[in-house]
Amino acid sequence: MDQDAQASNALKHLARLSDFIFALAMALTFWQFDLPENAEMLAKVEINQFLVGQLKPLGAYLVTFVLVAMYWIAHTQQFSYYKRTNETHLWIYTLYLMCLFLVPYSNELSLVFPSNSITKICFAVNISLIGFLSFASWNYATYQHHLVDENLDAQTIATMKIKALIEPICAMVAIAIALFAPAWSDLAWLLFLPVYFTLKKLLVIPQEANQATRSSQ
Repeated sequence: MDQDAQASNALKHLARLSDFIFALAMALTFWQFDLPENAEMLAKVEINQFLVGQLKPLGAYLVTFVLVAMYWIAHTQQFSYYKRTNETHLWIYTLYLMCLFLVPYSNELSLVFPSNSITKICFAVNISLIGFLSFASWNYATYQHHLVDENLDAQTIATMKIKALIEPICAMVAIAIALFAPAWSDLAWLLFLPVYFTLKKLLVIPQEANQATRSSQ
């Protein structure tokens, strides 16, 4: 098997591993729910109290599942451009998957202890590491186009970088707020859209430069 075939085969293995980790992480978001013992013996009032008590884990489930789903969408977008992989890229992406798998746990801690600085910071650090590793993976793969198609345009490369950096920037703001007012740190995630448009302006590739890049290739 030649080198290109080995690199392509390794990419297929990485894709399968990634899909498995994402699926398992999504499944773990359901672990917050717990049925009461002797449920058939509960009175109506106790059943109602139990159902109300499930609103918090339901919220945690929805938030975590959507968050992991967003990362899965970004993951599939990146993988649609990869043509091959190598050992360095495999290690970067393995670290990315390791951090991703912690999301259900770190998010649950953040929701169970909403006024604790450490839990809020841990969740924000978890999110920032995922974003930075996603950025590192994409930046490494697109450097001189050595893991992607040589015709991949500069605008697409910049757009994927923007998407990878949004959550880490919001997470850094959340960490700063959590040090003084942990209950308010979640407001940092409202910066998602402003950060997106700011990065888009900073990293956007002018049309002329984009065309020049294509013509030079």
